[in-house]
Amino acid sequence: MARVCTLKDWLEAFYRKQEDDLHFFADLLTSPKVSEEISWELNRRLQERRQFSFFFKTLSWHNLSLEELEWCERKMEEILSREDEIREILDRLLEMLGSNSIKRPQ
Repeated sequence: MARVCTLKDWLEAFYRKQEDDLHFFADLLTSPKVSEEISWELNRRLQERRQFSFFFKTLSWHNLSLEELEWCERKMEEILSREDEIREILDRLLEMLGSNSIKRPQ
């Protein structure tokens, strides 16, 4: 039987998604390459992040216990902090793209 996704489930799943994205973006920052595959992968990851964001808007906080709500608030603070970190990495990647200092495959 299918189980309904809760806010807690979403927070845990998005936290794992952030972890994966952080590693991917940080690796790209330390070893930048421009290729069609990288472009597709960036696009795929950004689409997934949009889907997570859209789904988040459908979740309810109203049925959480006080303990669950406190846990969710702490997790959300962690997530927001990590989003800032991801944004900084993406900004640096965009700067590198703008300065053409990224290796292009030949």
